[in-house]
Amino acid sequence: MRMTHRLSCLTFALLGVAPLVAAQNSPIDYERARLERRLNATRAEGPIVIDGVLDEEAWKSAPIATNFIQSEPEEGAPAMFDTEVRVLYDENNLYFGVLAHDDDPDSLIIKDLTRDFATFAVDGFSVILDTFHDRRNSYIFSTNPMGAKSDAQSLSEGQEFNEDWNGVWHVAGQIEDRGWTAEFAIPFKTLKFKNVDSQNWGINFLRRNRRFNEESYWSPIPRIYDASRVSLAGTLEELRDLRPGTRFKLTPFATANVSESSDSDTDGSFEGGLDAKVSVSTGLTLDLTLNTDFSQAEADLQQVNLSRFSLFFPEKRDFFLENAGIFRFGPPEDPRFRRFRRQAGLSAGSGFPAGQTRGNDLLLFFSRRIGLSEGRPIPVQGGGRLTGRYGAYQIGLLSIQTGEEEGLSTGDNFSVVRVKRDILANSDIGVMFINRESMNSSHFNRSIGVDANFRVTRRKWTSTLIGPRRRRPVFLEMTGPGGSAGPTATEA
Repeated sequence: MRMTHRLSCLTFALLGVAPLVAAQNSPIDYERARLERRLNATRAEGPIVIDGVLDEEAWKSAPIATNFIQSEPEEGAPAMFDTEVRVLYDENNLYFGVLAHDDDPDSLIIKDLTRDFATFAVDGFSVILDTFHDRRNSYIFSTNPMGAKSDAQSLSEGQEFNEDWNGVWHVAGQIEDRGWTAEFAIPFKTLKFKNVDSQNWGINFLRRNRRFNEESYWSPIPRIYDASRVSLAGTLEELRDLRPGTRFKLTPFATANVSESSDSDTDGSFEGGLDAKVSVSTGLTLDLTLNTDFSQAEADLQQVNLSRFSLFFPEKRDFFLENAGIFRFGPPEDPRFRRFRRQAGLSAGSGFPAGQTRGNDLLLFFSRRIGLSEGRPIPVQGGGRLTGRYGAYQIGLLSIQTGEEEGLSTGDNFSVVRVKRDILANSDIGVMFINRESMNSSHFNRSIGVDANFRVTRRKWTSTLIGPRRRRPVFLEMTGPGGSAGPTATEA
């Protein structure tokens, strides 16, 4: 058997830009502003009712975050309208009370109330939390004047941005004569953070005033960036005696059907399975699944495709969503692409031509290939997934076993190992190994790669070094005078 080994070319892609002239000309010293934006957390005395009305006595004693600064349209200028934000917390929740002044509340732009609404297209307010205070990763919780909800996870300051993540939290909004108000309650069980007696978190607030195309931040951000730029966030201080919740979520399911016709006996079937989510530590989450059922997953948006390329649709299945960005490899998402998508009014669930999923053309691992073949479902027998952060490491381990489906699959095992290490102030290096192997034949497909993202100096030079190696067998059916021979594997 002839063996052929091929090592792909080593590609060095410079994704950064030259030092930013706009930042040099800005009237704001962003680093100094970040250090000055500090807010003391206050324990709530008495219950907080999430109704959008800031009438609880505790809100009166809470410190106020105000004096927002424009990012757009006039970078560095004071916001057109005042915004006041108060912060409280108790044993179970972190609370935010927002008063967004507006001289014409009847002109507020509110387009929909659906979950994960298009935040960039309406009046709204966002809370950005860097719970490990690593100035890299964050949670983003957003609402509009009517209390709609949208949330996301950001890794490495938006290099990986997961808008399909859905946390458990509560919000309500009210429109009044002086503008609009909102109340947030974010359970600590929804967040990952350190288990220490006293801690500081990175924090920022974003307000959008859409009729003036204005975006303003409490801790100012240059217009070339977005809310995920937590290295410029302020600080929420003196959070005391917080204890991460021991999260254990068990979701069993059962389905049954019975069919009967006049010319046949009654036929029926029953299936059952379960999903489990366990917090292994303050930074790591274990997901387990048995006889998986994805019928509850959100449907994709309908798209009309007149091109010769297939459309890309993002992952919607809950099992794969938390910390999904850890499994992404290579060049980070291009912020210009995300900005373009938002300005075009496209949501994260929109279909894009393959190769335009994140503003680059490399997607080494795509979880939607698991349990699907040629657009048809394949049963998932079970598997596990460990994701999260351990110290300076981001860790992702996944193993899924699919079953047999006549004409589509003989049963495959999908395994992924992903490790990234934070280095320097805001850089990282990582390795990724992927294996897809048939359980009933000698087919396999394996890839390994090393990537690095460097941001050098305050100018944020960014480069990515990629060195993947791929081994894939090609199976040939050989025939001769005596009939057919078995398949022959050739490594490529």
